[in-house]
Amino acid sequence: MLRLDELRAGVKGEFFLKEELHDHNVRKVDALADVIIKPAGKKELGKLLNLLQKAGYPHVVINSKGRVQFPDQRFHGAVIVTDLKF
Repeated sequence: MLRLDELRAGVKGEFFLKEELHDHNVRKVDALADVIIKPAGKKELGKLLNLLQKAGYPHVVINSKGRVQFPDQRFHGAVIVTDLKF
């Protein structure tokens, strides 16, 4: 299983645990995320996605204008918040 300290060691960016998405300027999404990750750039986003996919860790990528519905008002996994184009 992928650990948070492994992510922090492998990816530059900001990491937050169990926080509301609206507290991170994500509009139109009312949900609590287990992990919110804001990668420092495109290269870091690529590394992050690779690590999460290899580990089979559930994740979703949204931007600050994201329109995402979570079935139980919570996403069980990592939410990557970025306005980077990829």
